[in-house]
Amino acid sequence: MPGSRELSESLQVHRKTVVNAYDELDAQGWITLKPYSGTFVSEKLPETTPVKLRVAPFRPDQTAETGYKIKPGSQVRDPVPTSRELTGFHDGPDVRLVPLAQLASAYRGVLTRKFALHNWSYVDVEGKTLLRKVLSEDLNMTRGMHTSPDNIFITRGSQMGIFMLSQLLLDKDDLVIVGEVDFYYACNTFTHVGARPLKVRVDDMGIDVDQIEEECRKRKIRAVYVTAHHHYPTTVTLCAARRMKLLSLSEQYGFIIIEDDYDYDFHYHSGPILPLASADRKGMVVYLGTLSKSIAPAIRIGYVAAPKNLILELGKLRQIIDVQGDPVMEQAVAELFVTGEVRRHMKKALKEYRQRRDYMSALLRDRLGEVIDFRTPEGGLAIWAKFEQGIDLPELSRKVREKGIVLSNGLIHDSAAGKKLNSTRMGFGWMNREEAEKAVEVLWNAVKS
Repeated sequence: MPGSRELSESLQVHRKTVVNAYDELDAQGWITLKPYSGTFVSEKLPETTPVKLRVAPFRPDQTAETGYKIKPGSQVRDPVPTSRELTGFHDGPDVRLVPLAQLASAYRGVLTRKFALHNWSYVDVEGKTLLRKVLSEDLNMTRGMHTSPDNIFITRGSQMGIFMLSQLLLDKDDLVIVGEVDFYYACNTFTHVGARPLKVRVDDMGIDVDQIEEECRKRKIRAVYVTAHHHYPTTVTLCAARRMKLLSLSEQYGFIIIEDDYDYDFHYHSGPILPLASADRKGMVVYLGTLSKSIAPAIRIGYVAAPKNLILELGKLRQIIDVQGDPVMEQAVAELFVTGEVRRHMKKALKEYRQRRDYMSALLRDRLGEVIDFRTPEGGLAIWAKFEQGIDLPELSRKVREKGIVLSNGLIHDSAAGKKLNSTRMGFGWMNREEAEKAVEVLWNAVKS
């Protein structure tokens, strides 16, 4: 074959283009590059057509079912479709508020810096060092905690943290106290590892700590799972007195407190009550947080804050699950913390979500006040609404979906509670004023029909 210089002149392309093409052909086995001799077509060309096995003709239904038995992994129900192509009462942040330009710039910088090739290699199983450092500093500054980077373990969202902690801390038949209405997927995770969720009352001041004390007197409790800042799904805040008593009971009876602080950043009035972990002096609290709601659901970064020995065990477990997270994204997000961009974004988003909460509350009271009961939440991105018993909530959800509006049918909360609640979370964070007006109008028309 012609030399690279000759071929580049003939084709009128840069010589590097020809060199790169020859290198690719050589890698695929089409040509052989012989130093000081030239470029030659390979004597044995690579196979390009796969050899077919002699099997029976393919049937379209063959990929629907396995030819072997599958052990059921859990009791999770089939997820209800929540297409983001539809507007409505999505329970989460508005991704249109994400600082995309800044995130893209940081991500591109991590990808292209020549001196940062270590971002492409294996990193510590606990997560990128810089991200653990800035998260530790942020937790200490905003939540009164006392952590170092060695106390931080990065996960792919808080649900992964719940799963890993369940694997490490819970054994078969261990009792885990949860709210009578609680985060369905956390309870399901506990069940998945063989533990038994034990439900206690939840009122306007949060989970009933007096009932927890009663249960501790009767039986051995391994852990208590709480969403103290805004109880999921009812949004109520665990009062300060109950928090301190829960910490005291934990020390007295030796149970672990798993504190899932999924939306600490979203509090709209006075300063938020500091997490239980900030007052823990005996190493009894394991703290879970996430950036998936603070930034965007697609940013699968969560974290566990805990004593060093538990962080070490989480690292060992990770090596048989995931090896490591997403070091490039972790580094990019860490740099946004360093520049202050994450806090600037949260400050702007908090103001916008407060306005959306107030507007949605006013709309619901004006148009649907006779058929739903709710109170405006102090924080979070959703309203907990109880529909009157004459309304079939799943059917209402189906009707509004036909009109392009998403509304949870509430069944997942019924499953968690073990009874029909006819209640659901109505997210307001996703919608601007015009979208909120449309969603409430469609909902009102469906109620009347």
